[in-house]
Amino acid sequence: MANSIKKYPIKHLVNWYYGNYCVRKCFDKEERLSQHGEWLQDFALKHNGLTMTHKEFLILFHDHMTLCTLEDSFKRRSIGWKLFERLQDTPNYDSDKIVVESDRIKTTEGELEPARRCLACKHLGIH
Repeated sequence: MANSIKKYPIKHLVNWYYGNYCVRKCFDKEERLSQHGEWLQDFALKHNGLTMTHKEFLILFHDHMTLCTLEDSFKRRSIGWKLFERLQDTPNYDSDKIVVESDRIKTTEGELEPARRCLACKHLGIH
């Protein structure tokens, strides 16, 4: 049996990318998130019949679209849930100043400040 890679409708891929890449990196820029979300939805509407794999979409988005203005190493980095929570708890977080060096997330000035959240909030899952 041939190994087939599943292709998804462009609307699915846009929503996946927005939730797993845009929101997890640019949560500090609400206006940007709103504008980029609208642009991505518009792109999906204009290319309604398009299907592709997640990898193909990442290549298309990262190599051929100019919507994202983040530093390239950070733009291409996926952000898991635990890292997302840590970034949310990082004082003075600014997505425009984040880079990835040697697989470590840093700021353009150096190391990220340590994440902070009160212990009671952390225990209760409150941000």
